[in-house]
Amino acid sequence: MTISRYDFASTSLPLVDVSKSSGLCYLEHEGARLAFDFEPTSSGVQATQLLVLVNGFARPRADFRAFRKRIHAQMPQLATLALDNRGAGDTEGGLEELSVQRMALDAAYLAQVHSSQLQLSGYHILGISMGGMICQQWACEDSKVKSLALVSTTPGGDARVWPQGVDPAAARNKSFEAWPRDQETMHKRMVRYFGPKFRKSSPLLIEMMVRNMLKSQTESEAQSRARAQYDATLGFDGTQCVTKIACPTLVLTGSDDEIIPSGNADALCGLISQAKKVVFPAMGHLLLIEDPENFVAQVRSFLEGVPG
Repeated sequence: MTISRYDFASTSLPLVDVSKSSGLCYLEHEGARLAFDFEPTSSGVQATQLLVLVNGFARPRADFRAFRKRIHAQMPQLATLALDNRGAGDTEGGLEELSVQRMALDAAYLAQVHSSQLQLSGYHILGISMGGMICQQWACEDSKVKSLALVSTTPGGDARVWPQGVDPAAARNKSFEAWPRDQETMHKRMVRYFGPKFRKSSPLLIEMMVRNMLKSQTESEAQSRARAQYDATLGFDGTQCVTKIACPTLVLTGSDDEIIPSGNADALCGLISQAKKVVFPAMGHLLLIEDPENFVAQVRSFLEGVPG
């Protein structure tokens, strides 16, 4: 499969005025119209670090809104960039032969465009779940990645730890399962993404998320877009690639993650030479929502410990 004319070492990039690119923006790239937004430093000073945020399966960049507000307030020299992967949010087109590699190239393209305009030699990247797979692929091939944060994700392949009771062979060949259209079934599916502590403390927030997910399924092509992402990640195997990652790496996991169990964090730390694991007790898959303050604190501490 031919991926792209652009690769991780490309130097031919479009000019983007980052001072004017706050809010929703688009860049045409390799058959897609990539949606993203850039947030400059909260202090108005020159950025010393750029953090690129890559979300998980079928999720838009808007999920990072509260996180970005918090971390910008605490790190006045940090700029952030968030994108919608192909098949999610406001990004349009480009779903033919979609792959993790393709999505990694998209993210790297936007990161290089912005880091060039900010006169930075590289960038820091954070990926959640599927976004973590994308960032693994990206970090092992792009020398401009200064640090890597992997959240609730897996190296895939034979190193993947599956939820209890799941047959790995059957899971690797499972066809895409469309999101439910009724509230009861959607609730049963969504509640598995949260740990016991959050289920008990925040039932109303979970119900709100269930309603939002139901609403999103009424959008045109929602299921086909999700299917393209699912097929792209079904056979993901980063076990050989991640051994090449040389940058500092933070691995965050919930002790009660029923989607991608915490054993996957151990697998990642065994494969990546400079990896550090942090476990969120009694938390599930969506750490960004379940414990936002600790999540920001961990990412901030990590970024402050690595060079810009």
